[in-house]
Amino acid sequence: MAGGETETSVSAIIPAYNAEAYIREAIDSVLDQSAPVAECIVVDDGSTDETVAQVRRFGGGVRLIEQANAGPGAARNRGAAEAAGDLLAFLDADDRWRRTRLSRQVDALALKPHASAVVCATEVVDRQFRPLGVIRQRADLTLRDMLTWRAGVVSTGSNLLITRDCFAAVGGFDEHSHGSEDWLMTFQLVARRKLTAIDDPLVQYRVHDTNLSSSAARLEREMLAAYDKVFSGAELDPEARALRRKAYANLHRVVAGAYFVEGDRRSFAREATKSLLTHPSTLLDFVQSGLRRVRGQSIGEDPFAMARGGARRT
Repeated sequence: MAGGETETSVSAIIPAYNAEAYIREAIDSVLDQSAPVAECIVVDDGSTDETVAQVRRFGGGVRLIEQANAGPGAARNRGAAEAAGDLLAFLDADDRWRRTRLSRQVDALALKPHASAVVCATEVVDRQFRPLGVIRQRADLTLRDMLTWRAGVVSTGSNLLITRDCFAAVGGFDEHSHGSEDWLMTFQLVARRKLTAIDDPLVQYRVHDTNLSSSAARLEREMLAAYDKVFSGAELDPEARALRRKAYANLHRVVAGAYFVEGDRRSFAREATKSLLTHPSTLLDFVQSGLRRVRGQSIGEDPFAMARGGARRT
């Protein structure tokens, strides 16, 4: 691989739960990388369909680990614990990597000595891989950006390449979360200033009916729990902690937008009211978001859509 004197070994980790319709495409995208992986590990998280049978068709080229259903965070952590690579790369079972995803990310880490993890932009597609938009994350993303929804945040479930040591230092994915574990991982990496990003979309995120992002209620529950977790944590710096009211107001605003997209006007009104009562400054954000929707701007420019497109699924 380019970007270093010695070749770096990469373990690809795919958590899978009832993914029989997609898992072969995900694995193919790993095995077809321009910079080959040292190993491809699929952790079946208690599937009740033919996921395991689909994985076994790859024979010895793919390592299968089976466990009782414990959620995506636990499945990813199990794969990381079993992996032998210097770098860990994650892919959700219904997404795909572009062919240069790993080579580009390995080079990016080599060029950023301070970074121990890297993500890339996401191309959002439908079930037939027709493009719906692109979500990008800035290399200089800050905690303020994340807490107030001022910038795009991509999912670490399919975009993250991270050193083994850094993964251990942040404690892996939160196993108690079932929808916000990606966001919490990004938060931990940004808080430690260990994360960088590539602007090109090297991952295809497939939107379908079983996405977590199809449920505004679940988005609300998981992200409120994530906010409660980070604001009760000791590692949050005083500047970020001072954003508490504005942060929760903006979260309620984004959740309101998700309910609006679903057509649930009552829940939209409830969350919009909470947002405005918590911090009236969000009124301007509601107006601006409405204008973006009227103008037909893409998913990557709309924080409501980014919340739905960036949320992950079990």
